[in-house]
Amino acid sequence: MSKPWPSALASGWHPLAYEAELGSRPLARSLMGVPIVLFRSGAEAAALLDRCPHRNVPLSCGKVREGRIHCAYHGWAFDAAGRCRQVPGTDAVPDVAAHRLSVREVAGLVWCSLAETPAAFPSLPPELDDPDLHSFWWSLDASRARVLDAIENLLDPAHPHFLHPYLVRRKDARREVRVCFTSDARGGEARYDEAQTRLAWLPRFFEGNRTTAVGRYLAPTIAQLAFEGATGPTLTITVVFTPEDQDRTRPFAHFATPRGLLPEWLKRRLLIAFHAPVLRQDRAALALQAATIERFGEPDFHTGPLDLFGPLIWRLANGLPSPPEKRQLQVWL
Repeated sequence: MSKPWPSALASGWHPLAYEAELGSRPLARSLMGVPIVLFRSGAEAAALLDRCPHRNVPLSCGKVREGRIHCAYHGWAFDAAGRCRQVPGTDAVPDVAAHRLSVREVAGLVWCSLAETPAAFPSLPPELDDPDLHSFWWSLDASRARVLDAIENLLDPAHPHFLHPYLVRRKDARREVRVCFTSDARGGEARYDEAQTRLAWLPRFFEGNRTTAVGRYLAPTIAQLAFEGATGPTLTITVVFTPEDQDRTRPFAHFATPRGLLPEWLKRRLLIAFHAPVLRQDRAALALQAATIERFGEPDFHTGPLDLFGPLIWRLANGLPSPPEKRQLQVWL
């Protein structure tokens, strides 16, 4: 029997694809272990359970014609609502339907919910749709990672010294940093006062003299890193994490930078080139973590003083109360 999903994830909205991916072919995706087929019916996106109600062959193996998805086995055709509209070889059409799921297109993504009555659609960061910024989505494949652990990994300030030495943090040098952490029922934010030249070459190249770094968690599955210099924001990275299965997660990563002298195409190439090795290192660690938890049968986590977001992420994902909190601390990063 599969493990139950945290309540906020089970009822929530999750991106499954980019709007541009929906074209003339069906697109197979998975959400919390459930196979889903996406296709475009006219101007709208459609999401159905990925099995034909006739003989249970995956609809994603079929074709899309005139806004309907046609099963590859017997050719039965279904519309965006899942209703059967055609059975080749006969004029009779049975009163059957493929199971339709709630779907929305927002911020360039196709979002879906498995719930019969989905939760309210999440409030998205303004950077995802700000015409005054240079921005792009970095298309990434799913990889082995438990979704809540992947969210915490992005917001965790303690691992870069060891996992990303000299890329993100210097392993052999730390500096005192003041942190203000606030949280409530919607999520949390950690502001790191870093009014000093960065020691690692990746942030130094893109941010110059960073003054502030901010980590944000927007429940249940959105995390954001924002960096500010003396003249304002320099880089904002927003990631929406989609749980494809218990230990498989697909990240949708958005980068936003102020308009400046560098052309947008060049910034995109540089940002991807610099962040690709960081992503590989994170994915390797998350895969090891998931494999170890599977080997032991369950996680056994203990919280340390730098684990600012972990407990909050787990509480909000599981629908547990999170009273407003504000605290300040000094750390060495």
